Amino acid sequence: MSVAQNTGIRKAVRQLLVAVVACTAVAGGAAFAVDSDSSAPVTPQTIAGVAEDNGWPVVPPKPTPTN
Repeated sequence: MSVAQNTGIRKAVRQLLVAVVACTAVAGGAAFAVDSDSSAPVTPQTIAGVAEDNGWPVVPPKPTPTN
């Protein structure tokens, strides 16, 4: 292998390692941000008597006129 090939391979490996470290740092920060709020229990939100289905609020049907 020539010196130019070795230099190119080293540069590619170095850039790959920098990318891996950067991605790991970003993923670790995201996991920390998500996990830091998980200590408190999550309670479902209720909206003034509206029934909920699997955590998603259900829109009540429109009332029919009683004329």
